Amino acid sequence: MREPAIVAAGYSWSALLAALGLANLFIALRFDIATWAWFISVGSVGAKLAAFALQYGVFRGIVRQRLAQTAM
Repeated sequence: MREPAIVAAGYSWSALLAALGLANLFIALRFDIATWAWFISVGSVGAKLAAFALQYGVFRGIVRQRLAQTAM
């Protein structure tokens, strides 16, 4: 697998977690506990699942492309 893709994925996860942490802090300080609980249980988990699915698709495409190049 191409190393730049792996490094970019790492930086993307880092940025996502930093953004979720800042959003968590903002929501915890500005909104009621029901809103914060929804964000933690649905919003935060949903963002991580979406990022995982995107990363899986990108890496799968890279691997399939590499395998197709190797087969030639």
